[in-house]
Amino acid sequence: MRARAVIVDIEQLTGQFDLTEIETYNLFTLGRCILNTFENTYNFCCEVKRLNKTKNCKSCRRPLKLSIERRQNHATLVIWRCNNSKCKKDYYSIREGSLFAGSKLSLQQTLILINVYCANICTYDQIRYQAQIDKTVVSPETVSDWLTYCREVSLEIIARQGPQLIGGPGLTVEIDQSKFGKRKYNTGRFVEGQWIVGGICRETKDVFLAVCPDNKRRTNTDRHYRASCQQAVYNHN
Repeated sequence: MRARAVIVDIEQLTGQFDLTEIETYNLFTLGRCILNTFENTYNFCCEVKRLNKTKNCKSCRRPLKLSIERRQNHATLVIWRCNNSKCKKDYYSIREGSLFAGSKLSLQQTLILINVYCANICTYDQIRYQAQIDKTVVSPETVSDWLTYCREVSLEIIARQGPQLIGGPGLTVEIDQSKFGKRKYNTGRFVEGQWIVGGICRETKDVFLAVCPDNKRRTNTDRHYRASCQQAVYNHN
């Protein structure tokens, strides 16, 4: 990992960010208002509740203090530190318990990957190009992992918050099936998982997802296709 040349002003890490300054979350605005300094990136993540503004020591329960991360080969520039000399562990990662946990990417690179996913940028070369900061290039495996994570989050949001009924008089709903699951030994085609029937309204863009009751794929020529889709939709409602 390259040597750090970034100087962090701890006093500026307030955990507060004025979201009204952001009119649209495109790459230009992201770079100009959020990613331009580590302080802005950190404060933005705290404001949208992706990082904790405060944290207590797990041992003594005292409030932790933000400090400069002076250990080498760490992607995060600051850490939570406990000033109690009696505690066995005197530091905690600011990433702990967040979507950034376990990742070696910087906060800025992670936000870029999430942004390009939301912008429906799907080609790996373009994603790697957009996520490149200085000489650090994101690997195709990392791109794949983050795209999978973003898809899982999107699926969870749709399943929890999606409308119960979509469509209506004069509206068209497109319905299709897809399988969500894991690859056996992480290679080859997906062989384990759950078949899902989903729909999107062309006009309103509302969507729904429902579990196929028998966990089997149906084709348009299958005589059970219509019945299977109808049963999944009825159970969903």
